[in-house]
Amino acid sequence: DIAPFISYQDMPDIEKLGTMNLVVAQSGYQESWFMNLSTDPKTKGHPALQDVNVRKAIVMAVDREKIIKDLLGGRTKVSATLWEGTPYSDPSAKPLPYDKAAAEKLLDDAGWKKGADGVRAKGGVKLKLRYVTTTKDVRKNTQVLVQQMLKEVGVEVELINHSSDLFFAGYADKAPIAMGQYDIEQHSTVSNYPDPDIAAWLCKEIPSDANPSGTNSQFICDKDLDALFNKQATTVDPAARIPIFYQISQIINDKVYWSSMWNDPDWWAVSKNMQNVKISGATMFWNSYEWDIK
Repeated sequence: DIAPFISYQDMPDIEKLGTMNLVVAQSGYQESWFMNLSTDPKTKGHPALQDVNVRKAIVMAVDREKIIKDLLGGRTKVSATLWEGTPYSDPSAKPLPYDKAAAEKLLDDAGWKKGADGVRAKGGVKLKLRYVTTTKDVRKNTQVLVQQMLKEVGVEVELINHSSDLFFAGYADKAPIAMGQYDIEQHSTVSNYPDPDIAAWLCKEIPSDANPSGTNSQFICDKDLDALFNKQATTVDPAARIPIFYQISQIINDKVYWSSMWNDPDWWAVSKNMQNVKISGATMFWNSYEWDIK
């Protein structure tokens, strides 16, 4: 009668049944890209990613709307901020557009030129990136499409997959993401939803031998971003926190610290005989005592 977390692949078959409604609820989750910005020899990512214009070019070379259409049936969208669908998402923010020509120009201007093999290089270093995610089918399929799109602009991509238990493990476990063994990684993430606070970009959260429990696996230490996150965390008035998050989003977007692959809400299948079902992405069964069936 009721089923949570319906996959996009299963939705057409459920609709064909004619007995179920598909219900969506914003969950705070965003299917996301993160790039390794570490310069530490132990955890460092590709040197090209230190250039914000290279990061921007890589995102702009990927047609995310096509990925959503082909793999998700066009049922969601690219988000503009990590806080999409909440009061903390700046309504004026826009995701980077797909623009292959602009991406190629950014890479050219950054000094990454195509070689005879079609792969860009600079100073003898090839623009070959490790693209890492879990073994979930939709992510593996996304990897293949991204690999093809980035090849068209001269970026070579190595596809790597890890089981979720290894992918999400920590530095102390020598897990690949926490140890910086990636250049681009993809997973679905969320703030302390419905509260917008998140610790993953704080300088003090960078994992290391001295701080193995750190959660900042992008290894970013941006003093301006740090100050804003600490400011919002000590601001009691919810309305006063909103413009702070607008500033946070602007820095994250301008510096391409995060990119949306797609908004990742909760999808439910609910029998048409069910009554009084109100789905919440924050607390799923909050009104289950009111549910009834014809």
